[in-house]
Amino acid sequence: MKKFTLASLVLTLFFAFSLSGHSQDKDAWIETFDSQTSNSYGTGTITIDGRDWTRQGAGNFSYANTKMGSPAFTINDNTPGAFIASPSLSTLGTVSFKYAYTNGSSSNMFIVQKSTDGGTIFTDLDTHTLGEGSNETYVNYSFDVNDNSASVIIKITNDDQDAHIFIEDFTVTNFGEEPPPVVGAPTFDPAGGTYYTAQTVTMATTTEGADIFYTTDGTDPDAGSTLYTTSINVDATTTFKAIAIEAEGKGQSTITTATYTIESATEVTTIAELRAQEDDKAGLYYFSGEAFLTFQQDYRNQKFIQDATAAILIDDNADVITTTYNLYDGISGIYGELTSYKGMLQFKPILDPGAASSTGNTVTPQLVTATEFVSNFEAYEAMLVRIDNLTFADAGSTFGNGQVYATTDPSSSPLDFRTSFYNVDYIGSAIPTGGRDIVGIANQRDNAYLTARNAADIMNHTPVIPLGSTGILIAGLLMAAVLVVRRGRLF
Repeated sequence: MKKFTLASLVLTLFFAFSLSGHSQDKDAWIETFDSQTSNSYGTGTITIDGRDWTRQGAGNFSYANTKMGSPAFTINDNTPGAFIASPSLSTLGTVSFKYAYTNGSSSNMFIVQKSTDGGTIFTDLDTHTLGEGSNETYVNYSFDVNDNSASVIIKITNDDQDAHIFIEDFTVTNFGEEPPPVVGAPTFDPAGGTYYTAQTVTMATTTEGADIFYTTDGTDPDAGSTLYTTSINVDATTTFKAIAIEAEGKGQSTITTATYTIESATEVTTIAELRAQEDDKAGLYYFSGEAFLTFQQDYRNQKFIQDATAAILIDDNADVITTTYNLYDGISGIYGELTSYKGMLQFKPILDPGAASSTGNTVTPQLVTATEFVSNFEAYEAMLVRIDNLTFADAGSTFGNGQVYATTDPSSSPLDFRTSFYNVDYIGSAIPTGGRDIVGIANQRDNAYLTARNAADIMNHTPVIPLGSTGILIAGLLMAAVLVVRRGRLF
């Protein structure tokens, strides 16, 4: 005898067939195969009491007609087959059928298997030895399945290539009660998660007319729990369990759970207040005031913002802020945590603050001296400042990324210029000679630096005429110097 392994059958196409030849009793389905012609094969579907049942196999009814005198599902010597029963949410109790065979042997058997995952994995329910020779008189056979899975597949396999097994009156009994109506499980809006302000929570179900009941104490809800009628304000960490139940208890949904974690934040209205938390960085902060964007770059999605009191760097390496802002836009309502890197205080956002709170603003750089900038750097950190008449020691060289360039003012006060913003438009250009008025962002990496945002921030020095009587005299002399007398005419 030649042994083989039957691969799992996969349903790809179903064919409807006539209802004649099988019973439609509520508690049993009997397939007699009497409606099958001699050349038909065993694939088809039937619906009984709203349940879909499918049979599939390579049964040869012509062979059954020849040997047994009437159609029967034949598991051939070379085309082994299976029956597949797929009730929808129904108890599958007892399966029985009559069988006969030819060319059997003492080791020849059929195997009954079950699958509840659509036919991927089968487990053995029973094996039945046939015996020697032939038995062309049908023998009753039954087995209990007792499974209420959504889809139960029963497969009967001939394990011997020589034998022919004939199946008649395939019967499924004990369908169980009608499946309850499918009720849409409750959904929550917004979804459960971590929030930093109180949330207005609504619940819904797709099943019209169903009521939603919920609990907040961890117990499973039922019809005796709190009835949902309107939106719920959640201002503290809360876990909801909700269930939808149809009127008169005809059906109910699965339970949906949603947890809302409400994190508290320390509110600050100015950046100076935010910077004052530097010594106690633990916790969450909410900046409710308005600050203006003075510079931004792709690197770590960094943004420098300032208000009338101070400035700070937003370091957003996680790209939490997805809103696009333009230079000098107002930004308000930022939740974040305070960190520092190499002495630079950073505000790490945890939520996108959303659209700009204002646009078209003007930010005037604060004019400071080199000495004041270096000696009182904490007052200017992250701020847009202007320092006049700085001379580069490396004039004539080329700006490179991440480099420090020494400068001095006319009083020889030193100040370090650093190219902290990579690949801005002056990188690769010549370092200018002579005095320069520089607008830039105050930043640090363990030392205080000034960094221009672009080439336009590095300007030719323009002398500032001081006010007062001396200033007026100097101004008059300068004006006189540009007057030219030619041929007695002034022009």
